[in-house]
Amino acid sequence: MQFHASSIGSAVPQHDFDALVQSVFDSSVNLCLVDQDRLITILISDHYELPQGIRLDVKNVPFQLLTVGMRAFCRDRILRFDSSPLTIDLRSTPIWEAQLSHIDITKPSTKQAVSIVWKILNRGQKLKQTDLIAEDLIQSEKGSLLTRKLSRPVLELVAATECFDADTASDAARKMIGLGPGVTPAGDDILIGFLAGLWSVAGEDNQRLLFISDFGKALLSLAKETNEISRTYLYHAVRGEFSSSFITLIKAIGESEEERLTRAAKNAMQVGHSSGMDSITGLVIGLTIWSDPPSPLVSRLLSK
Repeated sequence: MQFHASSIGSAVPQHDFDALVQSVFDSSVNLCLVDQDRLITILISDHYELPQGIRLDVKNVPFQLLTVGMRAFCRDRILRFDSSPLTIDLRSTPIWEAQLSHIDITKPSTKQAVSIVWKILNRGQKLKQTDLIAEDLIQSEKGSLLTRKLSRPVLELVAATECFDADTASDAARKMIGLGPGVTPAGDDILIGFLAGLWSVAGEDNQRLLFISDFGKALLSLAKETNEISRTYLYHAVRGEFSSSFITLIKAIGESEEERLTRAAKNAMQVGHSSGMDSITGLVIGLTIWSDPPSPLVSRLLSK
């Protein structure tokens, strides 16, 4: 029972590897690489890519044949599993590169695009009644218990990043790691989106790149406090690697064409139960934090 992969993320080993099944879901399976603290994700999708993903553009893949702890091994570009007839052919499969677009956040059209995304995000969160409402982060005494717990660390993260203080930013991130329910907690998702925003506006600015490097090193250490799935996403975010839906949204923000922007925002929001929305919350903050003058959103956060 063999399936051919449609694409392979650039972070998937291009050589033989051994792994163990870490978790099994209806449309995805996570494999833990032996001797490495990160995962590979096999996912069913006609378009959604991950840096660590092996994508299958077919339906009804019998993932139920796999069990947690089962050995997986890739030899000569064929991925097999012990005691299972399921195999995945990786030969001649194109490699997907998770490359971010640089955004000029000083352009009025870009700032307007960010504002549109923020409005779409908050409207979507309220309709879905998610635990976290982005605009409530600005008011530390408003919103759900989760929002109130995250509000103060987010404020501290914004203030520290605005003045390039990586140590204080890391202290704030420590209070966010692993905070919230779900496969990827909201605190982690915000940090992942936040890094995407910083990477997108860093360009060749040495001060910004140095901050991302120092902050990223601290995050990799802090990531030990969260689960394996979330830790993998943080690992790639530190390296500037993100999902295709996120990359498409960032590109749409830079192009500032409203119809495409709205479609990209809604697609990114649909990831997981609320992970996509939580990540976009971090993205918007990260995109605008180094704008000159500061965006109204960041100004409100800094003035609290």
